[in-house]
Amino acid sequence: MDVVEASIRDRLHEGDRRETGSSEIVAAMALSDFKVLGAVLECLDDPDPGVVSHAAHALMRVGEQRPELFDPSCDFLLERLAGPKQWEIGEQLPKILVRTNLSDIQLETLARTLERNIASEWSIVAACSLQAIVDLALAGRINAKRAKSQLNSALSSKRKALAARARVLSARLDRATKS
Repeated sequence: MDVVEASIRDRLHEGDRRETGSSEIVAAMALSDFKVLGAVLECLDDPDPGVVSHAAHALMRVGEQRPELFDPSCDFLLERLAGPKQWEIGEQLPKILVRTNLSDIQLETLARTLERNIASEWSIVAACSLQAIVDLALAGRINAKRAKSQLNSALSSKRKALAARARVLSARLDRATKS
């Protein structure tokens, strides 16, 4: 681990896992320094759950402003999303990946991963995956029928929160596809 990586990891280690900690500061640094962004990406594999949580949040903040910065890292992010070791990864990475310039193969990988993650044990991962599928459909990146199929399955979920989220998203998708 070099000096930048160690410094970024130390910053992301600060604070409670349930709070954003220094992730906002780290995100601001990553927006202007690709080496910092790389160090934050590496923190997704850290053994400390707090570091991973704060790294995921920092990356999401970067993705809100500059999603193109993640284009070279899409495969790395897709791998982490495919088997998230903690819920923050499954919550934040879909928000980033739906905004990136994915190849057709990467887009299909993302869609399949999101479909699988709807069945995640973590409700927030399921909800964020469903949201991302709808976002992809609304952007015309996947077929709206594919998203509707996932929404229909979620509508019959025993998870009341997921079913409720599916109702809201279904109405949104219906309005968008009828106009």
